[in-house]
Amino acid sequence: MPQDHDDPSPATGGPAPTADDFDRAFTAVAASPGVRRVWELAGSGLPPQIEPFSFVTVGLLRYVAQALDLSPGQALADLGCGRGGPGLWLAREAGAWLTGVDFSPVAASQATHRAALFGLAGRARFVVGDLARTGLPDASADAVVSIDAFHFAADPAAAAREVLRVLRPGRRLVLTGWQPKIPGDPRLPGRSRIDWPPVLRGAGFAGLEMDARPEWHDAYTRVHRVALGLGDPGDDVSLASLQDEARNRLPVADLMHRVVVTVTSPG
Repeated sequence: MPQDHDDPSPATGGPAPTADDFDRAFTAVAASPGVRRVWELAGSGLPPQIEPFSFVTVGLLRYVAQALDLSPGQALADLGCGRGGPGLWLAREAGAWLTGVDFSPVAASQATHRAALFGLAGRARFVVGDLARTGLPDASADAVVSIDAFHFAADPAAAAREVLRVLRPGRRLVLTGWQPKIPGDPRLPGRSRIDWPPVLRGAGFAGLEMDARPEWHDAYTRVHRVALGLGDPGDDVSLASLQDEARNRLPVADLMHRVVVTVTSPG
């Protein structure tokens, strides 16, 4: 999986991975029996068609679904949608229309083809766009979700302002990610240092709630331990990348919280 590039700046955590980085990662993970085996063994409780590229469990997704506060027929935007699985699940659960945005053309293509697995081929679309320049119309979304992706924005504050533009008044952004226990902690790699409350409040959001449940963090570390436990990845590029990430992240996992952050647009 794409790795953060280390940098001393606590505001952004350094340069973000590129669309090309993710194109390669999404191409590799689609053909990775090792990563599929990791998720089977990690016990996330997820339906198999989700095929996550992020550290989610069925319990975490249910929490996100409740926080989004969507009604049937409303519009959900999934920013940094990747291969589409979590966003498609959320849209199906809510009976919502879905627009997924990702800067990786490979991700958008894979997500488009996978919508039929969720029965949403006619109610979901996926487009290529940046987190800070989605191309979506003003006030077009009843909710915005970003699953383990918002920290990859080149400028998280600009991405937050873009969400504010896309959201209808009084509606919610829900993002999953990591919050350092000590904001800007230099022991943390890359973008794990981002302190979300000032970023989101500075963009103009209100009503910030941040939940950090132990079971979400345990699932994150368990995926990494399972990946390492599979041993030699052979020619499985995605499993090798996940194992490299595990070696970097497990030693500092106790320095951060696994969080779901909910904020509301003014109005």
